[in-house]
Amino acid sequence: MGSEKRASKRLTWRKAAVYAAGLLVVSTADPRPTTFWIGAALVALAWLLRIWAFGHLEKNQVLVTTGPYAHTRNPAYLGSFLALVGVALAAGNPETARGRFVWGFAVVLVAAFFLVYLPRKMKREYPRLERLFGDQVRRHAENVPDFVPRLTPWRSGDDRRFSWKRVAENHEFGWGLVFALVLLAVHEVDRWSPMARWWP
Repeated sequence: MGSEKRASKRLTWRKAAVYAAGLLVVSTADPRPTTFWIGAALVALAWLLRIWAFGHLEKNQVLVTTGPYAHTRNPAYLGSFLALVGVALAAGNPETARGRFVWGFAVVLVAAFFLVYLPRKMKREYPRLERLFGDQVRRHAENVPDFVPRLTPWRSGDDRRFSWKRVAENHEFGWGLVFALVLLAVHEVDRWSPMARWWP
């Protein structure tokens, strides 16, 4: 879906809840080498997917059906979901109470993503897209899944190519630094987090 709007900079209660949840995951992390590096690899994959998506996207100018948009209508949201899973996987473990708490809380966040965040986004995005692009949106929806990607790309006839300029215009490069800092905070949690030190 070629329309992921850059979020407003105004702090809302929803954003505050997301930040608080993320801080809880990171500050109670109890990483183990194997799960940490698997999670870090998943976060890297998520960021690459988002870069691929935003390299095709011109918000509200055209309905993008190329690149990852030929596999799923919401590749940026899929990337965000994979990043969430990757951070949670990196932060937890199955061996300790703290690690299991992180993974259990992550399950709650995943449920909130699918039951609250994603439906709300879709409810707002699709009517607006239909007003902008009409039948193009319906044709895209008939051939490309909403979230879980199809294996083979849908050929819409568009020849749009990836552009690094679009990635920059969509302000995606900064997320690489954010993801790296989050993973560093998880890896070094015992050095800085009182919650990690106080956990029984």
